[in-house]
Amino acid sequence: MELLQQQFKFDTCVIRILDEEMKTLTVQSQKGMSSDHLNESDRELSMGTYSGEAFLTNSTVVVNDTDSMDKPASALVVRREGIRSFAHAPITVEGKPVGILSAFSKSMKGIFTDEFVELFTNLAGQIGIALRNALQAEKLIQAKEHEKEMQIARTIQMGLLPTRAPEVAGISLAGTCVPAREVGGDYYDFLVRGARGLDLVIADVSGHNVGAALLMAEVRTIIQAEAKIVRGPGEILCVLNDFLYEDLTRAELFITMFYLNYDAGTRLLSFASAGHNPPILRRSGSRACEYLDAEGLILGIKRNVTFEEKQVRLEPGDLLLLYTDGITEAANPAGELFGEDRLCSLIAEYHALHPQQIIDNLLAQVRSFAANQNLTDDVSLVVLKAL
Repeated sequence: MELLQQQFKFDTCVIRILDEEMKTLTVQSQKGMSSDHLNESDRELSMGTYSGEAFLTNSTVVVNDTDSMDKPASALVVRREGIRSFAHAPITVEGKPVGILSAFSKSMKGIFTDEFVELFTNLAGQIGIALRNALQAEKLIQAKEHEKEMQIARTIQMGLLPTRAPEVAGISLAGTCVPAREVGGDYYDFLVRGARGLDLVIADVSGHNVGAALLMAEVRTIIQAEAKIVRGPGEILCVLNDFLYEDLTRAELFITMFYLNYDAGTRLLSFASAGHNPPILRRSGSRACEYLDAEGLILGIKRNVTFEEKQVRLEPGDLLLLYTDGITEAANPAGELFGEDRLCSLIAEYHALHPQQIIDNLLAQVRSFAANQNLTDDVSLVVLKAL
């Protein structure tokens, strides 16, 4: 703007950029504009003004003599300001108009020769390039800031998961969570009850964003508090549903969960489910898979839900896999799902391995099945093996 004024003695120079929401050409930079002119300088997108015409037709509009103007709305302002000639050139980004460069002279008519109009139009094009570069730089900065924030969120979320499996008499354990994005909604936890008891929980919050991660953190907080009170799996799910119903309804999210308690003295597993994938139990010496299921609604669907509680006894060599649907619903390039049958066959193949090796092999298999494509859903796995 300063260069235009200095080199060509214009009285007023203005850059207006389109406000997409308001559909108006809004002043972003100006030199030489009176306060009255500035207060009414935004322009609606209309053929009724010369700036609107230049934008809508994506072409430079020149008026070398304001005495012959044919647009009353523009004439009112121009004559009040004493302007004798002016030009508007569209500012474009990749050929699309995004704004207008305007120059006004109060002293001269006929200043906008063909040669000067070509220069003026090229200058508007350079402004478009500068604007595009500025917007891209701003997006990159925002993306880096967002990436940094998401990395912090991921670090916090992963820090809420168990760092190692506890030692409980009669079993060996391992677990992992692999978010599909920076943060996710899967959750698992081990909660030791005295010397011979263990609570094990696995859950899946719908969604793969910060909201799901926040709810996961809230779930963990409630479980950690409630598990200190001696409660059965069905009762804990009932308490969770009552606590979370309002939050889940407002967030339009829901949670599936499987909760079990293991008593090392009796080898009894007591369990309840809130609509979660039934864990797979592979008995020692059998290639068949049993599924642990119990009646119970997904958390956050309705109030006052009763969760069925069941029991099963583990024998030495039995293996239990808890998982979220990110593994069974992983798809290959042809659209085929990994599925429970494939998961069951792999458990039979890997049953002699340590729980952590089983998890590592299952993850390798699902990645190979998906042809090393990025997983579209979080994957959590917990393996419990009776010794």
